[in-house]
Amino acid sequence: MAHSKPLKASALLAAKKRAVFRFIAIQLVLVFCLSAGIYVIYDGLYAYSFLAGALASVLPSFYMAWRVFGHAGTRAAKDVVKSFYRGEAGKLVLTAILLAAVFILLKPIAPGALFAGFGIAILSHWLSPLLLKY
Repeated sequence: MAHSKPLKASALLAAKKRAVFRFIAIQLVLVFCLSAGIYVIYDGLYAYSFLAGALASVLPSFYMAWRVFGHAGTRAAKDVVKSFYRGEAGKLVLTAILLAAVFILLKPIAPGALFAGFGIAILSHWLSPLLLKY
């Protein structure tokens, strides 16, 4: 039975960073493909409403990942915790701003499709354990 050396902290961090950003890219591809399918089956109103709702979830996730993994190298645990809290707070605020902007700026909108896109993007996080292996 072969034993492999444990990864150094910087290598582990780099692997997790790649995995998280790869997952967000997969989310974006999924969202755009579903939106294109909705466009073909229904029409543009439902497609762009779905896309807007999904992006209101995925873009804040990208912000969170950037806040947490945007630094080069390893950092003190205190700094990592700070970046998690700031990232999560920013993600929450950004989500609220994006959803409000969608309702204010996009007319007409299909609220059911918008919330379906938002919900599917959130539920896609359940796939992350399968996709975040480094």
